[in-house]
Amino acid sequence: MNTGYRKDDELRRRINAFLQHAFDLPESDYYARLDLKAMLGLKSALSDINNAVTMRLTLGFLDWACETFAMDAVSISKIRETVLRSKPSSNGYDIHCTSPVPFVAEVKCNVPINGGTKYGAAQKGGILKDIDSLLQGKSKASGIDQAALKFMVFLDVPEVRAANEHLVASNSKMSKAFQFLGPGEVPNNPVVVYGVYSVLGS
Repeated sequence: MNTGYRKDDELRRRINAFLQHAFDLPESDYYARLDLKAMLGLKSALSDINNAVTMRLTLGFLDWACETFAMDAVSISKIRETVLRSKPSSNGYDIHCTSPVPFVAEVKCNVPINGGTKYGAAQKGGILKDIDSLLQGKSKASGIDQAALKFMVFLDVPEVRAANEHLVASNSKMSKAFQFLGPGEVPNNPVVVYGVYSVLGS
């Protein structure tokens, strides 16, 4: 029997390390101070982290779109306001812009599981499903203009880039319907989904 690993010790170590690093706290056993009420409160607060990252990645992509398409300040401000007024996990696309340049975008905050360089099965399935929804439409979303450009937005971190390279190389469907934009490349084909790496916006 392996006596080197204990779940309680590992959870304590990871939670303490995160709190110390994230909030620049002195070394201490913060885990020991968490009673049930505090744990439930922390769980509730952390449940919105993915929504917060998605929102900021969406805003970062809008900065890229504004520069790439030379959009005026009024147009980009309207799109930003629509994004900020939409509720988390609402139906439709993360971004649906009808003018001055029609485009739709799905924003993915996936990071490969277990700190690796490949997506898990559920992550791969979600990406492929979103590509299909961009190409075929969503039943609960407004229709897409035939001329609308389509984007899948990813976090610009090395492990995500590596996982995407593996996914594209191992899936023939993606090689036909999906392509990453190169530096300075301006998208112009509405029948493919363009992959874009973006930083967080504000």
